[in-house]
Amino acid sequence: MSDYLIVAAFLLSCIFFLAGDLKKYAAIGGWTLIVVNLLSEVPAYLEADNFLYPVLAVASLPFLIITVRHLLRNDPVVLQLSKTAAVAIIIYVPFAFVPVLRDALVMTVVNQAVWIIQALGHHPQMPAWNIIMENGFANQIILGCTAITAMAIMTGVIAGVPKLSWKQGMTAFLMVVPLLYLLNLLRVAIVFIAVSDGWFWFLPNLTGNPGFRAADFFWAHNVFAEALAIVALIGITLGLSRMIPSLAVLARQLIELYTGELKAFFGKGTDL
Repeated sequence: MSDYLIVAAFLLSCIFFLAGDLKKYAAIGGWTLIVVNLLSEVPAYLEADNFLYPVLAVASLPFLIITVRHLLRNDPVVLQLSKTAAVAIIIYVPFAFVPVLRDALVMTVVNQAVWIIQALGHHPQMPAWNIIMENGFANQIILGCTAITAMAIMTGVIAGVPKLSWKQGMTAFLMVVPLLYLLNLLRVAIVFIAVSDGWFWFLPNLTGNPGFRAADFFWAHNVFAEALAIVALIGITLGLSRMIPSLAVLARQLIELYTGELKAFFGKGTDL
């Protein structure tokens, strides 16, 4: 089901750039599919003891309602946000569905992560082309471990900045995307070392999974790495905002729009 939703969102993202005055309907369809896909993945995330994405799924519902309302009004700020999402989806989907691209990216990340792990004094084995193993812990690297989602989103953010010059866009891209890629390599390597070495043996197992290193993986990957990733994305976005003032203006407009609508909904502002 998820694959069909993603492909449909990709097609609507392409239509968004071709639909002229009707692009708002493509954007509404695209945002709806993104939220439905996120909600459909909640059971899998909970099974993997990942609580960040289920929280985002719940938060996406009021976000979708507000977004649809403003798209129907042809709000230029929300249309600009929708352009960001459309670009991100168009970049991400080929890597998700073209095996050559997906496998090449995963293999590159695996090889470079192994090099970092070895440079840090460890001696991992590779029983398969995308599996790293040490001390009885085996970690399979998949597309989600490559930072392609974050790189696609940040590229979309750059592309969605209004009146951005080609030079500004390329400079921002060349600063942000390699940085995200490098930070992700460090994340993969350090999480692997943390789990294989049992760094978090003293923390409680909150997963209910008695499996080998389950608690270590939960704390290393699902808690600390996720938290640091959010901090890194916020920091990179703030850095971009200083470099591209129009991005800061757009961000402030979006924050004011969505917080204003939420305050109104909870009776702290004007009526919706």
